[in-house]
Amino acid sequence: MLPEVTDFCRLVVCRHPELAPEAQGRVVGAGPAALGRRGQDTVLSWLRALAALRVDAVFSAEVPQCKDPASAIAASKGLEVATDERLFDQDMGAWQGRSWEEIAREDGERVREFFEELGERTPPGGESLGEAVERVLSWWGSVAPVLVGRTALLVAPGGLVAGFAAAMLGMRLSRSMSLGLPYGGIGILDVFANGARLSAWNLLALDSATPSRAT
Repeated sequence: MLPEVTDFCRLVVCRHPELAPEAQGRVVGAGPAALGRRGQDTVLSWLRALAALRVDAVFSAEVPQCKDPASAIAASKGLEVATDERLFDQDMGAWQGRSWEEIAREDGERVREFFEELGERTPPGGESLGEAVERVLSWWGSVAPVLVGRTALLVAPGGLVAGFAAAMLGMRLSRSMSLGLPYGGIGILDVFANGARLSAWNLLALDSATPSRAT
């Protein structure tokens, strides 16, 4: 049983659900993408899992893979989604919209360096994951003061969720992969004035009915 929110903010972080087949294997980055059938089913799982949880505010980026599921949660709580340009995924520059297979074939060395130095390397013409996470931290700094004693929910891409959680917990960004959530994964951070703690992570992992769980 989670404690009642009093002198801290509870932040429910959700990685957006699985994308449609045409987006899989591609570098979506900050661009828009549709949810696939499994992703749409995951939204129904979210509604069931979060039915009893008090939610006071819902946030997402203005892209359908995040805003559509966020809107479903918000509607179930009688809320509207608040969008912010700082919540967009990492800008992947010249790689955005292309397949990873094609990029690896044409620019393999840069792709290798990008993943080996996760968080620091930038795609050509894009931004690093570290820069993207700084955007999200800026957003959090602007909304956190009014969320004390309340519960907020954020729907965001996986890299931003993991990087943001790592930063809030005082971890190096290079360790953020240890906080990776599968598509449709849900975690809970309790954020205090002097730090944060994980109250739960990957809540749906044991739910065999969740279509988009990790395989």
